[in-house]
Amino acid sequence: MKTILIINGEKYWKDYFAGFNVVQKKIQTAEFIVKDSSLYVHDADGVCQPNVIFWRLGAVNPEAKHRNILELIEYSGVPCVNSVSTLLMGYERLSMLNGLKKLGLPVIDFNAATNLTQLKNLEMQFPFVVKVGNHHGGYGKSLVSTDEQWEELKDLLFIHQDYVTTEKFINYKYDIRYLAINDKVWAMKRKGKYWKANSLTQEYQIIEPEKEWIENVKLLQENIKADIVAIDVLETENGEKVILEYNDIPGLSGFPEDAKLELSSIVKSK
Repeated sequence: MKTILIINGEKYWKDYFAGFNVVQKKIQTAEFIVKDSSLYVHDADGVCQPNVIFWRLGAVNPEAKHRNILELIEYSGVPCVNSVSTLLMGYERLSMLNGLKKLGLPVIDFNAATNLTQLKNLEMQFPFVVKVGNHHGGYGKSLVSTDEQWEELKDLLFIHQDYVTTEKFINYKYDIRYLAINDKVWAMKRKGKYWKANSLTQEYQIIEPEKEWIENVKLLQENIKADIVAIDVLETENGEKVILEYNDIPGLSGFPEDAKLELSSIVKSK
């Protein structure tokens, strides 16, 4: 029986892989071993030798260990969904934004500095958003609206040893996620509780995806060779749209059941 190893992720995925030996482990407590070119994964529950890996470690600040693990998976030849090369590219926020920009997609503009002594050069017209490093899921982000807030935040930022970006605050009307799996595309309109898009979602609605944005997400999907990818688009009150980021380990909450079935079929086909 073939073994599917699910890394982190939702518990319900086991129900989608009948006929397979399904093992689920957390990256925080698992160790990866390559011996004689074969891959083994060990934790307190035991060891497994996977035939395919379903990587669902999203919304985290990636550690060096995560990249090492992905490189070992690639070396072993065990297929992974998404592929290792796709995941490595998407885990780095700057690489992700560069990828969008190179494709000519309407990605949000930002200022950046690698050294916190240069924070004074990142100031923009209020309000603006400050993002520290490579965090995901709404972490490491602050909205600055006054000189006093900026001065206080600068003091806090000095404890971080990471790059900082600032970008114009977009008073968005909706956040729209375009989700592509294989050749299928879905769209969901969402509204968060506060200013952070895609955080503490209060309302959501599946909508008909616009042709232009179907083409945009498929262009990205083809370029990064992703089995699954989502782009998060902010829509302003006057109808302008800009891409905030893409996500190659997107959550599927609220999307139709077909999305889960489509993704699980990719894993099984590997």
